[in-house]
Amino acid sequence: HEKRVFVRVPVALTAHCRIGNRFIRDAIADLSEGGFYLRTREPAREGTTVRVAIALPHEDGPRFCTLVGSVARVDRDPRGILKGLGVCFSNDEIGSSDFSTLQHFIHGNAVAA
Repeated sequence: HEKRVFVRVPVALTAHCRIGNRFIRDAIADLSEGGFYLRTREPAREGTTVRVAIALPHEDGPRFCTLVGSVARVDRDPRGILKGLGVCFSNDEIGSSDFSTLQHFIHGNAVAA
C-alpha cells in the first residue's frame, strides 16, 4: 500500500472550520494536496469530518475555497495537551474548482527540496 507523499507548503492562514457540528476559527500551519495541519485546541476524534473555508493568496487577490476532510491525527505535546489536528482531504467531497484552486496555490508556493 503506497502512501503518496505530497509537498507541504508552510502557511499562516486563518481558516473558518466546522469540526463535527462545532464552528471554530483557527490557523492552518501547512497545506498540501493531501491535507493540512490545523493549530487548534478543539478536541476531535480521528475520523471526524472537518470542513474549512480559506482564502488562498493569489496574484490577482485572494481565492476562496472550501475543503473537506477528516481528522487523521490528533497531535498532543508530551504532557497530553492538544496542539493541533492533522486532516486528510476527502477528495470526493471537494469541488473540482476548489481543488484546482488549492493545487494552483501549492504549485505556485512549493519550494523544491
